[in-house]
Amino acid sequence: MEKISVNALVASYKNQLPREIQLEIAKSILAESLGKDEALRKFVEKIDSFSLSRQKRVINCTGTLLHTNLGRAQSRMSFSGHATNVEYDLEKQERGIRNNYLTSSMNILLNSEDVCFVNNNASSLFLTLQALKKENKIDAVIISRGEIIEIGGSYRLPEIIQETGMKLVEVGTTNKTHPKDYKKALKENPNSLVLKVHRSNFSLSGFVEEVSIKKLKIIADEFNVLLIHDLGSGLVIDRKFLEKQNISYFDKEMSVQESLEDGADIVMFSGDKLFGSIQSGIIAGSEDIITKIKKYPLFRTFRCSPVITYELQKTTELYLSKEEKSIPFWSFLSTSRQELDERVQNVSKQITLEHSIVEDFSLIGGGSMPDVKIPSSVISVNDKVYGEAQDMLLKLEIPIVPRTKENNIIFDLRSSFVEDDIHIINALNTL
Repeated sequence: MEKISVNALVASYKNQLPREIQLEIAKSILAESLGKDEALRKFVEKIDSFSLSRQKRVINCTGTLLHTNLGRAQSRMSFSGHATNVEYDLEKQERGIRNNYLTSSMNILLNSEDVCFVNNNASSLFLTLQALKKENKIDAVIISRGEIIEIGGSYRLPEIIQETGMKLVEVGTTNKTHPKDYKKALKENPNSLVLKVHRSNFSLSGFVEEVSIKKLKIIADEFNVLLIHDLGSGLVIDRKFLEKQNISYFDKEMSVQESLEDGADIVMFSGDKLFGSIQSGIIAGSEDIITKIKKYPLFRTFRCSPVITYELQKTTELYLSKEEKSIPFWSFLSTSRQELDERVQNVSKQITLEHSIVEDFSLIGGGSMPDVKIPSSVISVNDKVYGEAQDMLLKLEIPIVPRTKENNIIFDLRSSFVEDDIHIINALNTL
């Protein structure tokens, strides 16, 4: 059986992986005592597989605007990575208050007393509960059964609460929770807080009832307890913008500002959902509570890097400047049907590959607004005819991720940038 050396195996296939990685892969293959031809084949297979797992830019043609597996909200990153005054006072020329400008800007946007930033919204809830358990001597969390959620990546709300050492008190039923349910639980658990949670990835309809933040605030005040709202999705946009753009999907979706106005002591939400920025958790509300969270010993282990806070700052400024359409998520969503149709037609004219334009739906996704379907025209390619087309798209220098439907590959341009159209056209013309 003809053999091949490690160096010869590495030299046999040109790729972009570091040589040390290639050597390790080659050594692992040759340890199986394979012949030359089989080793060459397996080396190519493993290198290609490993290369596809590298984090890289992709073009989102799935039509899901906040695609969790593709990083949720897309952002035009602008942070250089150079030294930054994240915790340095340029005026006093000494150590300053971390995120001072971002905090002030976000408070103006949300009309909140104070705000702090952590690496995701799961840690927002964990840190808030931990800090309040320690500082306010709280030992129980009261929540409606219809809001005990599980989201992607095996995040289960009861397990987060369990990790804090606090008692989870479920009230009501899956479909109906009344004010009296909260009151009964508060009488039995005086050292508690009330938690309301956004149903991020499912909805209830039919014979259902829940208690609003406004009504929960009255109950919380009656029993002198705190009201925490895990809003999750993070809608902060001005309603006037939605009206102007004829976007009605959020008419019944509570905004962060509305939650605070209705009486929530603390509202927490994700930075990479409807806020349209980068992965982070934003905690806003009572200055007293935010101060306790910031002083909690574990806060530093969850706080954001300068890259994250810079991007949050940029997005906040766009909201305050009424430049919402410069935020990619809101740009995608506010694209009119006519604009999208014209774009799809333009791309279609430049594609030589057999295809069709069909009617379909885009989604918001990302654990936000699960029932919303956005009518969109899409480009459809029959995968039965072109066989391995999807695999080829994923192996491009800039991979293109479409969706599939009934053996067709669907390219939904609503979730991709206009400047990506040339890449999509070139890719389809080479299939």
